[in-house]
Amino acid sequence: MRQAKRKFAGVPGAALGGLTLLLALGFAEGNLHAQTSREIVAQEFPARSQPENLPAASMERFFPQEWKTYGANMGRNAVFAVPAAAPASLKDGVAWSFAGAGAIPLDGPPLDGDFKTTAYTIGMPVGVSVVRGILYAGDDNGYTYALNAVTGKLVWSHYGWNMTMSNPLVDGDRVIVSTGNAYFNYQKTMQYVKGKRTVRGPGLNSIYALDRTTGREIWTFHTPGEIMPTAVDVDGFLYVGTGDGHVYKVDAATGKQVWKTDIKSFVSMSSPAAGDGYIFVGGTYPNYFYAVDEKTGRIAWKTTIPGLVATGISDCTPAYANGIVVQEATINSGNASSPVANVLLALDAKTGKIVWQQRMNDGPVPPAMKTATPMITGGVVYEGSPVDGNYHAFDLKTGRKLWTVHLGSQIRAGAAVIDGVAYIPYHSGDIAAIRVSDGQLLGKKHIGGSFGPSSPVVVGKTLYVSNVYGWVTALPLHEIAASAQ
Repeated sequence: MRQAKRKFAGVPGAALGGLTLLLALGFAEGNLHAQTSREIVAQEFPARSQPENLPAASMERFFPQEWKTYGANMGRNAVFAVPAAAPASLKDGVAWSFAGAGAIPLDGPPLDGDFKTTAYTIGMPVGVSVVRGILYAGDDNGYTYALNAVTGKLVWSHYGWNMTMSNPLVDGDRVIVSTGNAYFNYQKTMQYVKGKRTVRGPGLNSIYALDRTTGREIWTFHTPGEIMPTAVDVDGFLYVGTGDGHVYKVDAATGKQVWKTDIKSFVSMSSPAAGDGYIFVGGTYPNYFYAVDEKTGRIAWKTTIPGLVATGISDCTPAYANGIVVQEATINSGNASSPVANVLLALDAKTGKIVWQQRMNDGPVPPAMKTATPMITGGVVYEGSPVDGNYHAFDLKTGRKLWTVHLGSQIRAGAAVIDGVAYIPYHSGDIAAIRVSDGQLLGKKHIGGSFGPSSPVVVGKTLYVSNVYGWVTALPLHEIAASAQ
């Protein structure tokens, strides 16, 4: 965690080693009692509030007013037009960059030469939310940041004591974030080795409700296993799968549990989708894709396919539209030199029956997340592969392939489609612009660092995206591909 101790101007650093030293000195000198534990936390992990950086109240109406699920909607196309009355800055696009705690230079190598280490240490791998003029982002240093979406200035920061891999939700004046990590402690690992059920996610695993403009904690809900996925908020209730093999329903106003359902599978990064009265989520060990009744918690159906490997069907966040839920999975290819492949599944939301499936090319095992986020808009499914670096478009109803673009680097994010162009960030640190009518690559913009499953958000003519190197970037769409405008 040595990199996590670095500080950038106006940004708190997560000095884990400093807290350990402070506690040791306090006990040794016998003066720890003079400070409460909360005061010590405040010193080492400052919850910063800078209300002077809040956007003007007059700007709020030009942005989304809520954020209830990963990617803003069940199709995962986080695109928002602005009216003619909007300021020129929003209609033309704003440009800024923000470095979180421990961020490393975008033009440099990853930590210790390893992208996985970087993502799990300082990264902002999952993506941002933009509501009422404020951008919210979580990072794997444990922070949630609120930034002025026009200027990029810090409004507040909150420390959550574990990795923050969720896409922050906004329900009224509450921001909902969750924490957890991808690890197993020794005891849980040995249970797995012995063939017993285990729990993923040592440490403090939590859902926090924070005040939208100050970051103040309103309530906290804890679970035994990690809560890396983003919850889905349906009618004021939060639904999420966790590392302890359950799907939880929690009241978004109070943080009180309504029910929990034992699905036995731990949930990796599969942020649930909602549709037809069900909550859809992927699980690992055993590998199944589940539909859970949102009212009762009853498992309505579960589906699997042969040959699933690694986290199988549990890394992917599903998309839903028109009675079809789309999920990607990773399978054993049977090819020793290229051992895995991605499979895209379209399932009937009411029955779990597979409507169609598309197998992508064989390739090497990706180092981290092994699936990409599907996105649905206009009756088309857009999907990439972290295995072969191709990006595809498929007909939602039939599965017919419409086009393929080879981007040449692992793809884990979903796209943002606006004005006939798909914008997709990918591993090489580039954002591609692809014409959706025929799959023509119009251009790309090199940002640097690396992009994980961080699906972009577009408001007006600004694209917002987070980076594995610990950055949030805002840039005008015309900088990605001038010919696309």
